[in-house]
Amino acid sequence: MKDNIYRTLLLTLLVALFLFLLHFLPTFKIDGTELREIDILSDLARQKKELKEVIPSPKEPSASVAYDKDGKAIRFREVWPKGTERIVDYSAGKGGGLDHFYSQLDRLARKEAVGRPVRIAYFGDSFIEGDILLADLREDLQRYYGGYGVGWIDAGNDLDQYKHTVDNRFSGLTEHMVKKPAGYDVGQAGMAERYYTMGGQATMSFAPFALTHDYPHTEKWASTWLYLRSKGGAAVSFELDGGKKSTQHVSPSPEVQAVKMDGITAHATVKVNGAGTVLFGTSQEGKEGIVLDNFSMRGSSGITLAKLPGKMLAEFARVRPYDLIVFQFGVNAIDAQTTPERLKKYMADMKRVVELFRRCFPETSILVVSTPDRGPKTSPDGTMKGVEMLVGYQEQLAADCRVGFYNLFQAMGGAGTMMRIVDEQDMGTKDYVHINYKGGKYVSQRIFKSVVAGQKNYTRRAKLMEQ
Repeated sequence: MKDNIYRTLLLTLLVALFLFLLHFLPTFKIDGTELREIDILSDLARQKKELKEVIPSPKEPSASVAYDKDGKAIRFREVWPKGTERIVDYSAGKGGGLDHFYSQLDRLARKEAVGRPVRIAYFGDSFIEGDILLADLREDLQRYYGGYGVGWIDAGNDLDQYKHTVDNRFSGLTEHMVKKPAGYDVGQAGMAERYYTMGGQATMSFAPFALTHDYPHTEKWASTWLYLRSKGGAAVSFELDGGKKSTQHVSPSPEVQAVKMDGITAHATVKVNGAGTVLFGTSQEGKEGIVLDNFSMRGSSGITLAKLPGKMLAEFARVRPYDLIVFQFGVNAIDAQTTPERLKKYMADMKRVVELFRRCFPETSILVVSTPDRGPKTSPDGTMKGVEMLVGYQEQLAADCRVGFYNLFQAMGGAGTMMRIVDEQDMGTKDYVHINYKGGKYVSQRIFKSVVAGQKNYTRRAKLMEQ
């Protein structure tokens, strides 16, 4: 009996060895016909190839080439601290890449006057709504680089009243937004895909958030701005705490205009009169340092941004220049039935968004931030099918458009992170999609560390170039 078992095992091993050797057998011909190559590993190879097609893996960007004063190439290698996710720049030092933004941060780090705030426009979905995530990121950046104020506030957005960074009230305004097609005219829209019409006088008031004091850099500001379009002209009245008042007259114009009142304050009221005037939003900011604008849109995948008028965006680039524009979308672009074909279509739509903003903000750095983790309990690893696929396609988008890319999915902790931080640390909701303010702090710390590391790499490279 034992001999039969041993013989069977020996025969099995010999057959396996024979088949393995066939894998290395070269092709040959019989009567001029080339026989097909024997490849018993073809199924595994095919699986690997198909996986590469599903999850793109862009080529590593070329190292940033730096030259000294004599035109000699400098050997430079980026350094990213352990545990810090790299911000990948696919621009090769050209427009749209991160050098412009880093250069502005470098000036702030050296306490050099920029002449205006270094502004960041952060576009996203409900993941950043209510200043979740961005409240902490803004606070960290302003504490490190200087600056204060919450930045952009839509003129009459009810959701802004839920921010933990500002108390705001408004009256006399009707909201028109892309998510409510009835009554929405994209030709009238501003950068936030919203605009506000007036019924007589419009009034907006702002004060520090009363319930907590977690974000001290938003509790005062130095400049109160208003952005509007008034074809017939308008009168804008500002009132700051302490009784300081100013009334400014806006000349008739079909273009986006900006008016402001300077003065350090923690309370401000803005009143507008002018028939046919359209309001976009206000901004509370310092005269230097960082300003981080939150352009969130609940339920958005980002693709409607491609329909914004280029002329309007160019006008905003003139009256409110940005140094970095961030696109963080994806949560609303996937579900359990996501396919590569759907994502390829989605990426084609998002490419039009990136290209539009590159044309309208030619000097501005652009950063594509990947979708965060998302997970139903039905997923074996705690991450919804399609998330990692989407991250790969988003990096490919950044590579194709020659802009920056940040893998937020990986920075958060990779597969299963959302379920872990929600169930074990109470950092979000049980839909395993949305974080809360505690989760926002967790995520923002990782983005902040990456931004600082990126700026320090730029500074090191710039110093070598000066030598």
